[in-house]
Amino acid sequence: MEKIKILKPSDKQDFNSRTSFPGEKGNPFDKFLHFLEFVNEIPTLIYLLFLFFLSGILTGFHLDQWIILLVFTTFDLIMITFLPVFKISFGSYKSQVLLLSILRSIFTWLPFEAMIFFQILGTLLVLYGFYIEPAAVKISTKSLYIGQTKNQVRFIHLSDIHLEDLGIRELKIKKFIKENPPQFILFTGDFLNLSNNQNPNSIKQIIEFFNLLSSYAPIFYVSGSPAVDLPETLNKIESQMMATRINNSNHILCFSDIHINLIGLTCTHKPHNDIANLANLVNENMINILLYHSPDLIYEIKREHKINLMLSGHTHGGQIHLPLIGAIFTGSLYGRKLQSGLYKIHDTLLYISRGIGLEGLGAPRVRFLCQPEIINWKIEL
Repeated sequence: MEKIKILKPSDKQDFNSRTSFPGEKGNPFDKFLHFLEFVNEIPTLIYLLFLFFLSGILTGFHLDQWIILLVFTTFDLIMITFLPVFKISFGSYKSQVLLLSILRSIFTWLPFEAMIFFQILGTLLVLYGFYIEPAAVKISTKSLYIGQTKNQVRFIHLSDIHLEDLGIRELKIKKFIKENPPQFILFTGDFLNLSNNQNPNSIKQIIEFFNLLSSYAPIFYVSGSPAVDLPETLNKIESQMMATRINNSNHILCFSDIHINLIGLTCTHKPHNDIANLANLVNENMINILLYHSPDLIYEIKREHKINLMLSGHTHGGQIHLPLIGAIFTGSLYGRKLQSGLYKIHDTLLYISRGIGLEGLGAPRVRFLCQPEIINWKIEL
C-alpha cells in the first residue's frame, strides 16, 4: 500500500509578492523551453555541423574521445528520430540530442574502459527513458473510504494528456476504459502540449479522443496551465467536446446512498487567489471532491473547507526520478515537496497524478522511474 505523505500546514508560503509563477508564460522554465525550441528550429545541415564542432569542443578535440562522442550521439539521434514511428512522441529530435550530447561529453574525460561503459549505459538509459517507460501506462488503484455505505463508486482520474498526435498512450487509455468502464471520468487539465496547443489537427484529435471516452462514461474536467490550455483553444474544445467543464463551480452526482459534490477551480497558478473561488461550493452533507490542476492549492485548504479528496496533476511527477532522491525538478511553487502520489493535510487527501503525456517544445521527452498513469479510484466502506 502506498504511504501517505503528511503535509504540515506550517509549511504554507505567502506568494503575494511573487511575480513569476509556474505554468505561466515567461516563467524561467518557460523561457528555457523556448530556448530549446529555438534549437529545434535551426536548419538541419547547420544543426549537424554545429553538433559536430560542439562535440569537438566538449572533448577538447581529442580525436578518440571526439569520435566516440559522435558515434554515441549518432545512436541517440537515430533512436529519437524514430520515436514518431512507434507513436511514442512526435516532437523534434534536435534539442533532445543536443542535451544528451552535452551529458555524454562529461564521461569522455574518464579512462577509456570507464568511458565506453558509461556511453553504452547511456544508450540503454536513452532506450528505456525515451521508448519503454513513456509507453508503459500504469494503472494505479486507490480507495477513498467514507463513512458507512453499502455501495461502491468507481471513477477514473486522468491528467496532463498533452496530446501531440494520437499515440500509444491514448490507445492504452481507450482500451482500459473500454474494458473497465467507470461510473465517471475526471480530468485535471492540460489537453495538448506546448508545441501543439494551437494545432488544428491536434485540437480535432483531442476532441475526438474525449468524445470517444465519453461514450463509456461521463467526463468532468477543469482546465490546466494557462500557457498550455490557451483560452482560444479551450473555447474550441469546450464547444465540441461531450464533457462538462467545472469552472469555479460545482456539479452534484448521486449514486444510491453516495452523493458526490464535484468542485472545479480554474488554475491560474496563483493558489492564494484561486482559493477564494471555493467559497459556497462545498456541501457538508456530501463527499466533496476538488479538481484543481496544480497541487499547490493544497496548502490553502483548511479543515473547515471539508474537502475529502483533492485531485491534481501538473508536475508529471517530475518525469525523471532518481532512486532514493525522487524527482529532480517539479513545476510546483513548493518545489520537490509536491511530486506525485498521496498526500494528506488536515482531513483532506490529495492525489497528484504523474499524468500521461509530455510537455512539448524542447522539454525532454523522457520518463525515468515515473511512468504515466491512469488512476482507478474506488469510493467504498
